[in-house]
Amino acid sequence: MHELADSLSHGADQAVLRRRLAQDGYLFFRGLLRAADVTSACDGVRAELKLGGWTDGDGHPAGPQRAINVRDALTDPSFRAAIASRGLNRLPYLPPLRGLVRLLLGPAAFSYPVKVLRTVYPEPPFQVAKGRYVHQDFAVSGVQDMLTTWLPLMDIPAQLGGLAVLPGSHLGPPLRPRLLRADEPGWVTTDYRPGDVLLFHCLTSHAALPNHASRLRISTDVRWQAADQPAPAELVLGPAAVPARRGPQVELYSRLLSREPWWEPVPSGLMLQPRQQLAASPPAPSRIFAMHPDWQRWRPPPGPVH
Repeated sequence: MHELADSLSHGADQAVLRRRLAQDGYLFFRGLLRAADVTSACDGVRAELKLGGWTDGDGHPAGPQRAINVRDALTDPSFRAAIASRGLNRLPYLPPLRGLVRLLLGPAAFSYPVKVLRTVYPEPPFQVAKGRYVHQDFAVSGVQDMLTTWLPLMDIPAQLGGLAVLPGSHLGPPLRPRLLRADEPGWVTTDYRPGDVLLFHCLTSHAALPNHASRLRISTDVRWQAADQPAPAELVLGPAAVPARRGPQVELYSRLLSREPWWEPVPSGLMLQPRQQLAASPPAPSRIFAMHPDWQRWRPPPGPVH
């Protein structure tokens, strides 16, 4: 695979960054965040996983594989504690990351309170996690121009896998999920380090790579959207969201984090709708690029792809 193109040198050049995102469907920033902030978040995650018996002190599995996919892991209390850890939840509020996304989507852009923590075991034969399949993230939220920022929480060299994207794929038609072959041309990735940020559009094809090392691979996904679009209630209020309920509703983790100096609430007046309802229709025209006409015939997949 080829190397990701680094956009860090373009700094806060909004026109250049928007043009590159429209052209390639992704932006990569080597060392955008302080490595110490990311490593601290990883330490908090690892501490919870170690308490729950997932790992030993060096990041190796402490026993049999606990989960293959994120949905399976969410049944484990220690995994849920890791997701709720303050260091992990602080990452989207760091000014370099939040400022970058607002440069692309507008000053009121916000991150979903629901984050995705990925703890990927060494891949055993004949057992492939769903994230290893080529997919696009539109079905995650049903919000056009949603952006995903993928953050490695540790050093992730090629042996540990990481994430690969297909530049320009957002300009093509929707694709069926399929396992990414190692010899497919055109894909890009890198050896990731704490502080790196890979940002991509919700129509960009991407896939996780296999973990051939002996340690767990730990990363997180943070997803963002503009405030003037309907938002998926489950990603703002939590999985048990009831968007039609009367009275004030509390965003996920607000009671836990609202006293932190770095925290900020989602924009007031946000229109919330069930995720299934938003994702039931083809994406609206993009504000960033001209969308392939086949997306107007898009239908949601029968089940989650990761």
